[in-house]
Amino acid sequence: MIDVSYLKGKKVAVLGLGRAGLANCIALEAANVEYSAWDDKAQAREEALSKRLKLADSIEDFLSGTDMMIISPGIPHTLPEPHATVKLAKEQGISLYSDIHIFREAAPDIDVIGVTGTNGKSTTTTLLGHVLGKNMTSQIGGNIGIPSLSLSPETDATVLELSSYQIELTDNLNATGAIWLNISPDHIDRHGSIEGYVAAKLRIFERNKSQGIAVIGVDDTHSKDVADQISKRDDWTVIPVSMTDKLDHGISVIDGQLYKDGEFQIDISTLPTLKGVHNHQNAACVYGIASYVYSMDNAVILAQLQSFDGLAHRQFVVEKKGSVTFINDSKATNAEATAKALSSFQNIFWIAGGQAKEGGLSGLEVYKDRIEKTYLIGEAQDNFAAFLDGQGMVYEKCFTLDKAVSAAYRDASNASNSSTVLLSPACASWDQYRSFEHRGDDFETFVKNLK
Repeated sequence: MIDVSYLKGKKVAVLGLGRAGLANCIALEAANVEYSAWDDKAQAREEALSKRLKLADSIEDFLSGTDMMIISPGIPHTLPEPHATVKLAKEQGISLYSDIHIFREAAPDIDVIGVTGTNGKSTTTTLLGHVLGKNMTSQIGGNIGIPSLSLSPETDATVLELSSYQIELTDNLNATGAIWLNISPDHIDRHGSIEGYVAAKLRIFERNKSQGIAVIGVDDTHSKDVADQISKRDDWTVIPVSMTDKLDHGISVIDGQLYKDGEFQIDISTLPTLKGVHNHQNAACVYGIASYVYSMDNAVILAQLQSFDGLAHRQFVVEKKGSVTFINDSKATNAEATAKALSSFQNIFWIAGGQAKEGGLSGLEVYKDRIEKTYLIGEAQDNFAAFLDGQGMVYEKCFTLDKAVSAAYRDASNASNSSTVLLSPACASWDQYRSFEHRGDDFETFVKNLK
């Protein structure tokens, strides 16, 4: 746990009591810092009380005498409109902070590697922690579900997955290294525009240390612009990463062969749990940090990449029943992420749907020759059906995941070739599930119960 005793003498309000919020309260409690906590959800308040945390009796009591507020990432403070309590706090001149900001203030000497981007953050964060763990003590946290204030202060390297929600209120990351994977439109309602989304993520490069290594994917326009922008600063050395062009400076992966500054280094074409160009990009960015920041040997890096077990809910192989392989890619909450999965498999019986993101399934029609049939779930199923009709694609409305799994297995098991039942929803989960993890867990349960 991170010692936040530097906050003694202040009254701290903690708004939001999910995993991060509870960890914030526990850290404040341990450091004997005065605080009060609040969540709009009664269930969350009850859980806090069960842990004997200090819950406010009312919003008025919550804000009374407050010097600062730590807000959970999911709570809006600007767009689409500020949360009512945040608005009240602003009116009273109460400063807002993220848990990442508090973590960095409390533990400024920890060696931090930040990871951001639209897709691939969790895999890259976990993979980097795994690779670094061969030569040093390492830990992962942040948006991946391990709250920053619950991390250990005694470690050689801390890898933080950072969403735009987390870092838009963080101006002190001071990372030794940063990975910027890619950018595609996401969370536009929260940031107002793609430009606002990029601007929030750019806070990963906020620093006061002398020099850092910025590993930046440059295969999309927005990310290339970011690389050009950061390369003009004197506090970062930019290492560009490309999956399409062999770079004279930086890292390239061409047909699974990884090059550093134009020279071949390692073959990543057959990594068992890192299939597809998108995972090759994840591995290349990890290689960049391991090589440029920590000077790890190629053979060690490759061995760690090969021994990586993969990540739950990210193209995770659940089970094989006869000629049918079931893949849990519940983490794919937008079309861009689902495209990565569709490009990695053939003879796909695809389960899609949930709470749709902006753009819906647009762009995924290029993979229709890989898709045998689509099984639609959730509130998006009617809109998605209309899209699939327009593409001449075969589908079945199932609405619930259990029915979709059964239908997909029925059809896949009767196919003439080996097939893949792929849960890659291209949607958020909040219409029917608490989280993408909850959705993925249900998928795996339904698969295991198939007869």
